[in-house]
Order: sequence, then C-alpha cells, then structure tokens
Amino acid sequence: PNSGDTIQSIDIAQRYQKIAVTSKFASHEKDSANLNYSIALNYNHFNTKKPLEDSLFAWRAKENNVSFNSKFWYKHGKELFSTDLNVQYNGFIYGMPDSSISLIDTGYALNNTLISLSPNIVTQFMNNRFRIEVGLNLALDIHNKTKFYVFPKAEVKYSLFNDIFIPYAGITGGIKQQTLKQLSQVNEFVVPQVHLRNEKNPFSFYAGIKGVVSKRMSFNSSFTFSSINDKLFFVLDTNNLQPSKFNLAYDSLKVSKIEGSISYQISEKLKADAIGRFYSYELKNNSYAWYMPQFEFITRASYSLFKKFIFNVDLTVETGRKMLLINEEEGSFVENDQIIKDLGALFDMNLGVEYRYNKRISAFVQFNNTAAQRYLKWHNYPVQGFQLMGGVTARF
Repeated sequence: PNSGDTIQSIDIAQRYQKIAVTSKFASHEKDSANLNYSIALNYNHFNTKKPLEDSLFAWRAKENNVSFNSKFWYKHGKELFSTDLNVQYNGFIYGMPDSSISLIDTGYALNNTLISLSPNIVTQFMNNRFRIEVGLNLALDIHNKTKFYVFPKAEVKYSLFNDIFIPYAGITGGIKQQTLKQLSQVNEFVVPQVHLRNEKNPFSFYAGIKGVVSKRMSFNSSFTFSSINDKLFFVLDTNNLQPSKFNLAYDSLKVSKIEGSISYQISEKLKADAIGRFYSYELKNNSYAWYMPQFEFITRASYSLFKKFIFNVDLTVETGRKMLLINEEEGSFVENDQIIKDLGALFDMNLGVEYRYNKRISAFVQFNNTAAQRYLKWHNYPVQGFQLMGGVTARF
C-alpha cells in the first residue's frame, strides 16, 4: 500500500495452495474418413491460507474442481462435422457450512456443475474461398437453480484476391464457470468469502476484415458487440474497517470493442505485432466497468540471432481505468451516488534475452517494468518497480 496507510502487512498477506492433475488422450488418424477425438480429464484442488488462530483452522476457502473435456470430429467431403462435450464441476466451501464466527462471517458451500454440448458444421465452396460455420452451444447450468441455455454459433468468411482481403462476420455465445483459483490469478487480494456465479454471454456479434499487405505483413480490423450477464467486477470489501481486500460485484454489461492489429514477420528470425483496442461499456447498476480499460495498446517483438540468442520486447499501455471507492479521497468524484477515482495510465515495458545452448538447455534474463513505473493495478496497490529475473531451463 501507499506510504501513510496504516494497513499491516499481515492483513494483506495472501498464500494459496494448489494441487493439479491433468491427463489427455487423443487419436491421430491420418485418414480423414475416420472419426478423430480428443479427451482430457483435469482435477484441481485450491485453498487459501488458514487463519492465525488454530481454533479457526477450518475458516478458509477450499475448492475442488473436476473437468472432463472432449472433442470429436469427422470430415466427409468438404464438410467437417464436430462436437464438443464438456462437463465441469466446482465444489466451493468457505469455513464450516451453516456455522458462524461473527455476524458478518458465516460458512457456506456452493456446488456448481456445468454441462455443455456444441455440435458444429463447417463447409467450404467456390474453390474454398467461401467458408460457412454453423452450430449451437447448449448448456445446462446446475447451480443455485438448474437452467438450460441455447447460445448461437455461426461464422461466414469470404476470401478476395487470393487472401489479400478476407471479410468475416459471426455470432457466438456461451457460459463460463467462475472459480476462486481463476479469480486469484487476476486479483491476488480477493477475499476468500466469494459468492461465485457463472458468467453468461447471450451473444457476441463480430465483424471485420483481415488480410495481407505483403509477404511479410498482415492486418486485422474488427468490431465486436457483446451482451454479458453476471459479469464480475472487483470492488473494495465493505466488511473490512480498513478496506485492503476486494470482493465481487456482479452486473449486466454491454460492451463494444473496436480493434486493429498489424503483424510483421521474416521467417523465424523477426516477429513483431501491434494491437490497439477501444472499449465502450454500458452497465445496469454501475457507472463504470471497474478496473477495465477504455483504451489498450500492446506491441510485441522477438528477434532470433544465429538461432542461439532470442531477444524479446513487449509494451502495454492502458488508459481510462476507474475504481469504486468507499470513502471520498483526493482526486475522487461522485457520480450516480458512487464515489469514483481515475486510476491513471498504465505503462509497462519488459525486455528479455534467452540463450539456447541446445534444444534441451537454455538460460534467460528478464527485465520487467524497465521504466520503473509504479502505476496502480488495484486501489492502494502499486506494482513493483524495476525487476530483474534470470534462470536456466532444462528439458529431459
């Protein structure tokens, strides 16, 4: 936190434990007339740190996540038929269910099962210049209530002038299961008492043009409009007298995105790209989409010298991010009875170099945040300044 704050390090310290097991089995039939498939089974156990008091050992968050993911595809003539069948279960427990240690700290359990089926057909004609994809995303959400959803899935592409210009348009939708593990990877200061909801995307419509400018340069420009229900945002935890952690706020969101990108490549020697995105948000209950940027610019490049030295650089710039406060402070303003503050611009540049001794052994040095910018990622949490990291990798 910023200097002058009275928050103790013990109050914001976080520790997570993760145990994961993954397995995957796939067919590799070269004959396209045969049915191909891919099957994966994953298990993740995740828990937060235990309280300092031994008597409150059980008062932490734990979750067990099991997922079965499968894909089947079959090609007949110019048509490709495929089906995805996925089953996800997430069992979340905070503390001791149906017990309390204070008026604002009650234990509970959330069991969440999501079953999805996505049949799909892809066909091409006019010498493969015209491509059509049609399908459905069917989902059974077994959560607090059991609900069945049908989401659209379709895309059209047409190649002009030997792939110089490829206009495309499509619509899709789906449902996303939220887990504490995923949330902690985005915001490590989230409270363990989260109430998880699945994010629903009734539809996302997109359209654009991609293509090539030369043998080395390509581009893509697109527009996307999405409707999202139960979109989660991080807000300061109002149950804490000294708010130093974050809770979840859900809202209905409509977002428009304009994106443009350009890529440059010389075989495997030089690769570079630049991406610009502009967002416009409309929410039902909140004034802004908290901590989400209005403008985003990303550029990346890598250069290979003698296939031994790999140099990398990446730059990220974000502006327009805003946060929701509990109390007014310097630079804040009030809108729609909400206290709001601008987070300022985010500027982050990283440099790296890797030396590949052979295919199995390499060494690297990474320079992170080379501009030493102490921008705020979250309220009262500036990122670390310049960082230097190095190491050796080995494959057996």
